[in-house]
Order: sequence, then structure tokens, then C-alpha cells
Amino acid sequence: MEAADVASASINYTDVNKKFQELTSIFYTTRGCMILTLNDTFSKHFIASHPTLQWNEEYNRHAEAVVLTAKINIIIFGQPFEVYLHRPIKQIHRWEYEYFFGFGGHNAGFSHDRIILTFSETFNKDIDVEYLLMTGTLYQGGDEDDVSDEAVCCIIDEKYVKNALKLLVIGGYVKQWSAFNYFKKWFKDRGFNVEIEENNSNKFASFIFEDYNEKSS
Repeated sequence: MEAADVASASINYTDVNKKFQELTSIFYTTRGCMILTLNDTFSKHFIASHPTLQWNEEYNRHAEAVVLTAKINIIIFGQPFEVYLHRPIKQIHRWEYEYFFGFGGHNAGFSHDRIILTFSETFNKDIDVEYLLMTGTLYQGGDEDDVSDEAVCCIIDEKYVKNALKLLVIGGYVKQWSAFNYFKKWFKDRGFNVEIEENNSNKFASFIFEDYNEKSS
């Protein structure tokens, strides 16, 4: 039996859902949202690669200023989840603005290519998370009149683990990055060593955007 098969056999969706709910109960709050600063090199490449992405001038309460904002969808378990991208328009010498964009004092390190991601401030209560983690989809296949058609548990593999990790953060179920790291370690302890480094902005950005579908945004 291969290592992936052994790992898959060591846990099931019930275990994943239980851990997911546990982390949500500890790390969720109604205030604020998760924020991620993209590496400027990655951001510059992303902007150049998506010239049709619509950026609008909008007031950002975190930066306390008008910034460029775009909305995209990240696909998780086949479902679109909104993520907002924010870029500076000009230098503004205010602590809140510099802190939000990760600039130093007096806008040290200022770049028009700087992109900050903000994730959902609250999770969608209409999404059946347990069903999603069990089947990997919210849609039941087959004929709706066929009562024999039952939900089938999906295979827990590397792609499933990545989707579960993304769902926790992008879906708005937690508000601290430590929750992501705990969940990742939990999977690793059970044989799923998904190489995602939250402190490596290039690799982490690639992880977030690997299932970005511009046409769905």
C-alpha cells in the first residue's frame, strides 16, 4: 500500500469535519478578516498576467483611504469564494495606511504593485460544511427523482487537503493564521505532508491562486 493510501485510510471526513469545527470554535470572531500580503514580484507578475481584471477606486476602512480594489473568485471544492485584492494608488503618510499595505514609516518600500488580499469577514451560513467536507461538492449528482442516489464520500488526498485548508481561511471560518498552521500540522501528523509555507509569500501565494479561475470572477 502506497503512503498516500495509508494516510487516506488513517482519517475520514468525520475526523476532518470535527477538527474543522474545533478550529472554527477557537479561532473565529465576528470582527475583522484574514489579511495576506503578496510578494511584490508575484504581484507584479499577477497584474501583468491579468490585464482585464477590473480595479475600482474604493474606500478601504482598514487603510482609512481610497485604494484600488478588485474582486476575484477562488475555487474551493468546486465552489467560488470571493477574495478581494487591494493596491495603493499613491503614498499616504498615515500609520493605518502604511500598516495595512506593509510599508515602513514614511511609506518606505512603497510599490504600486503591492497587493493585499482580504478574505471573508464571516462564513456563509447557507453552506453545509459537513456535506462539503464529506463529498467535496455541494451538488448531488444523478436524477433528483431517484431516491437511491446517495452522497458519496470523496477521496481524502493531497488536493482534498489543500481545499480543506483553503476553505478554513478563505471561507472566513477562522481569523488567525495559527489556525491554518494547526490544521496543516494535523494533516501532516496523519500522513499528509502538504508543502505550504505561510511564511514564504511566493509559495503561499501560488497555493492560494492555483485554482483561481478568471472567467468565474
